[in-house]
Parts: sequence; C-alpha cells; structure tokens
Amino acid sequence: MVNLEVLGFDSLEFYEEYFFKTLLPTNRTYEYYVDWEKIRKRLEQYKYELSILNYLTQVPYHDRKAELKVILKKYPETTKVIPYLIALREEDIEVLELINYEINYKKLSFRGDIDSDELIEDIVDFCDKVGLLKAFDQIKDLFTYLFGVEVGIDSNARKNRSGKIFEDMVHHVLATKLKKLSIDKIRLEREDSSIRTVRSKRADFVIYHKNKPVAVIEVNFYTVGGSKPIETANAYIDLNQRLKKQNISLIWVTDGKAWLKMKSTIHRAFNEIDFPLNYTLLREKISRIILYLLEN
Repeated sequence: MVNLEVLGFDSLEFYEEYFFKTLLPTNRTYEYYVDWEKIRKRLEQYKYELSILNYLTQVPYHDRKAELKVILKKYPETTKVIPYLIALREEDIEVLELINYEINYKKLSFRGDIDSDELIEDIVDFCDKVGLLKAFDQIKDLFTYLFGVEVGIDSNARKNRSGKIFEDMVHHVLATKLKKLSIDKIRLEREDSSIRTVRSKRADFVIYHKNKPVAVIEVNFYTVGGSKPIETANAYIDLNQRLKKQNISLIWVTDGKAWLKMKSTIHRAFNEIDFPLNYTLLREKISRIILYLLEN
C-alpha cells in the first residue's frame, strides 16, 4: 500500500484526491508534434535520387512508364525512394494480385539494385497501379512533396516522443534532487540493462547507493485509456513484489488525464505499491523517499 507516512498524507483517500487533482493534462511540448530535423536528414539522404525522379513530373502521363524504365535501368539506386513516395518504410514489398479472385503474390525489392529487366517491369507496373505515376500530374517538385509525406509519417512517432518527453522530465527532476541531496556514493542510471522490469525491459531509471540498487523508477504517461494502462498497472504490481524480495523499492511515476477515467485501476496499484507517484508528487516527495530508502 502507498507509504502514506513517508509521503506525508493522513489517509489513502486524501492521497488519491491529491493524485487525481494534480495530474498533468498533457505532456505535449513543441517538440512532440514534428521532428523536423529527422525529416530534413532523411530528405538530404535521398536528394540525388529525388532529383533524378523529379524529371517524371515534367513528362506527360502516357510517357512516364517508358521514361521510368530508362531511369531505373540507368540509376537503379532510385528504387530506394519509391516506397517513401507512397508513405512506406519498407525495402521489400509483397503485393496480393487478384485476377478473377485467384490469389497470386508478387514480391518486389526496392533496395537500390536491379538484377533483371523483369524487376524493372514489375516496379514500373507497381508504380502505375498504385497511382503514383498518375499522381505526378499534381506533383511539381518531389522534394517538396516528400517533405509533406515525411511529416505525415512522422506523426506515427508521436507516441514514442510522448514517452521520451515524459522520461526526460522525470530524469531532470531525479538528477536535480539527487544533486541537491549531496549524498556520497549515490548515482542515477538511465535505461539500466542490469535490472529488467516487465517483459524483460530495461529499467527506465535505477538509483544506486554504494553500487547497490536502492530503487527502480518506471515511467509512463497516458493521455487515453484502454487495455494498455490496465496491463501496465497489473504488471507493476507484480514487479513491486519481485523487487521487494531483492530489497529494492519500486517508484512508479505515471501521469496523464487517462487515469481520471480509470480510477479503479490506479486504486488497485495504490493498495499494492509503496510509491506510485505522478509528476507533481515526484517533484514534491522524491527527496523524502530517497532519504527514507537509504535509512531503511
């Protein structure tokens, strides 16, 4: 159960009330939305291939298949760019062909090398049937077009950026508080592979004192509810018991408005884990927790 004495609360009811009242509505900083630097680097990587393929935007549609064949034969490295033009990250693409509903699979390689005229024919046919060659009617510059495509693809990485942003916030608090405590032979490790948590994942953070692990800190942020937060809470309840047997404490830092709709789930964690915190509680209480752990 939540260690109310260390955290300075008179009852679990007051603790839960404060926890829910101080949840962060979002952790989406300006950096969350688009990783512009990553996009620029990717486009820079393929600037020559894009310049070559850009010729197709100047060619009438009925001539593009023939011109693309010439390009692929002379510059096979341009094949690496084609999947990106249709928002794919794959080097090998398998297509289901339905002819009179008979099943047939065609495998295409876009790795920058071409070993047969048949592959050239298949790639050109692929580009035509997925509508890419026709799309060149509206595309005036492939670099500009792909910049927009990459922004769209990059939105898929927002979930990872959200977790990274919150981890960075927690890391800043931990590092700052430990420095102020000025405790001899204490250190903070990030993504510590020496301690595995749920699904054999590396611990997000581990606090060591005299080279012995004192606390494992796991970090999560949930904007929307669902099965994932519930699964995580249950997993950390089990992890808490496992770590206790090794004389290590679990500090679970979790935040986000999703918990407002899943109060029963986090309540279960409050009854099983000594130190379930949100970001505000981390900032306010982590020094007290560390001092307590070192004394006991």
